[in-house]
Amino acid sequence: MNRKRMQGVYVVEFAIIGLLLFVLLFGVLEMGRLYFTVNALNETVRRGARLAAVCDISDPIILRRAIFNAATDSGASSLINNLGTADLSLTYLDVNGATVASPNDLTGVNGFRAIRYVQLRITNFSFNLLIPGFGGVFALPAFRSTMPRESLGRHAEAGDITPC
Repeated sequence: MNRKRMQGVYVVEFAIIGLLLFVLLFGVLEMGRLYFTVNALNETVRRGARLAAVCDISDPIILRRAIFNAATDSGASSLINNLGTADLSLTYLDVNGATVASPNDLTGVNGFRAIRYVQLRITNFSFNLLIPGFGGVFALPAFRSTMPRESLGRHAEAGDITPC
């Protein structure tokens, strides 16, 4: 083979192998980012359900603290991209798992006294791929956590509301 004619072959080989290597590298990074996002969303619903089980049901801090924000922050999550309190669905359930109609009603049969479980859900959360050339968006499955009710922000003996 003529050495002069072989000079460009190394560049072409590196371009092909380099492309495959970088796609593989970005794929591994995206899988790590996806794994982090899924774990963070699982922790968000667990944390939010736990806060809702012990905090007052009318406290707006519950959902803000669930998405890893400070109690005074009102924007999107600082940890999970594009996650806001509007993406969370907090429901109070009775002993049969049905939604309690008016959880703020302290005296009614279908009110505060009927609450047995607290459920927090995240549905239709979109994950954006950042791989160059493979950009896309896909929806992650629903995340849900259900916990038994605890104090719901009230002392049993006095009926007082405790802040979170």
